[in-house]
Amino acid sequence: MRTRATATTVALLAVLAGGCARDEGGSVPGPSRSGPAAPVVQDRWESCEVASPVADDNWHKASQEGLTLPLLGDEFQPVSAVVCRTGVHKRSAGGTEMIAEEVRADDLTALLAALRLPDEAAITDQVCTADLPGVPWVALLDREGRWVRPGIPVDSCMKPRAEFRRAYDALVTVPVKSRVIRQLESDEAGSAGCSQTYGDMTWAGGGVENVREADLPPVPASTSVKRCVYDVPVEERGGGKPAGGFRDGGPVTAADWTAMRAEIESSAAGSAACDTPASRFAVLFLEPGGTVNVEADGCRRVLLEVGDGPGVYRQSTERLTTLIFG
Repeated sequence: MRTRATATTVALLAVLAGGCARDEGGSVPGPSRSGPAAPVVQDRWESCEVASPVADDNWHKASQEGLTLPLLGDEFQPVSAVVCRTGVHKRSAGGTEMIAEEVRADDLTALLAALRLPDEAAITDQVCTADLPGVPWVALLDREGRWVRPGIPVDSCMKPRAEFRRAYDALVTVPVKSRVIRQLESDEAGSAGCSQTYGDMTWAGGGVENVREADLPPVPASTSVKRCVYDVPVEERGGGKPAGGFRDGGPVTAADWTAMRAEIESSAAGSAACDTPASRFAVLFLEPGGTVNVEADGCRRVLLEVGDGPGVYRQSTERLTTLIFG
């Protein structure tokens, strides 16, 4: 299947962290293209897995190197291009995983013209934004199967030139191979509509202080409710924002929500300070908006956040704990 280079996998993960910034009236130095005057010609192409660090933690840094590599000249004559990239794949069972992809493009007319452009000179009185458009990892192959990784020409803000961005976005590619790097979301979490991890907002917002002086806002009586339960690893408990891992979850029935709502409305208004973090917590997501965070143990608090007002703490009841956690 042929796709544009702007497919979902590129859009999600090609944008790099960090960026180039310049204050008004400042200046940005031109790219440092030290080393050889032309891209180094490598032996026969094997694969993205061998040639690029796409699955490594240093992937973004490696991609940015394209802004400082030697620019493409006329000595090397490419006939195809390979793009190494990462993306997010949703499994049919509901989960998602990060994948490494290798795709090929054969029509290089616009891309080669853009890659052979020079760098633009920096303009000292120009204001540059702090964002940095994605810098793709591209290899060019000749008829003998040799390859180079060309430098990407930059504009006066040290970002990829607009001509290159347009040419790259218009590339028509065909998939070569892909492999799973790691799981992002389990099938169980995906099917439940829950994220794989979630912060314990009850602890993050209140810490050891349980009480917030605020009246309990109206708890929605008729709403769509989703329940997501998370276990908190020992090493996360008591931190600034403990991260919990998905345990189970799914939609809450109207009858169960009616019972939970009654327990929340009758719960005590906070308690004395408590320094025992929870080992498990649940988040009830209310539609059209609002959340109820409930600790299964520890201080056993409820944090209700609905409307525009501040979150309100309550002390959980035995029945509410049973209704939510079983």
